[in-house]
Amino acid sequence: MIYRLAFTVARMAAGLAFVGFAAPALAAPLDVAQSEVTATFKQFNVPVSGNFRKFSGDVQYNPATPSDTKATLSVETASYDLGDPEYNKEVAGKDWFDSKNHPKATFLITGVTGAGNNLQATGDLTVRGIKKPLKFPVKIQTAGGKHTFTGKTQIKRLDFKVGADGEWGDTSLVADEVVIDFKLVMPAN
Repeated sequence: MIYRLAFTVARMAAGLAFVGFAAPALAAPLDVAQSEVTATFKQFNVPVSGNFRKFSGDVQYNPATPSDTKATLSVETASYDLGDPEYNKEVAGKDWFDSKNHPKATFLITGVTGAGNNLQATGDLTVRGIKKPLKFPVKIQTAGGKHTFTGKTQIKRLDFKVGADGEWGDTSLVADEVVIDFKLVMPAN
């Protein structure tokens, strides 16, 4: 259970990076009911995935000038769900997310480059009070009055001291790499 929990924490950090991508021309909140942030890690070389159940964000996005995109995402670290209450409690604990002292992880977009549907978002990811730069590709689809932003990126959990102490620091048990997949939906109007 603990190994699975460590992976979940890493995925949560990755999940923060995803939320920063979506945005309409005016500042608008994410449609959290249609959005999702998933973090996947490997425990004993077996992929383990979980979703962050509570997050929010505001994004400014204009298809004509994507370089002007601004976004802030906030993820509640205790909401990382591995599908088992005991695993979830472990991941929220002091060794992993330390949700009591660090209840939120944040991602702030500081720039967007590229054109059309081939964009790269750059920003700062903060987990457990540790801020690191992050860059990742994002795809955007507009349909039904909504912008849908999708992407995938990889972070290293140990960079954020997630599961860094004791046996969890051994990356042969729980890999350092965490893959974050996201789908962020926002109104296009």
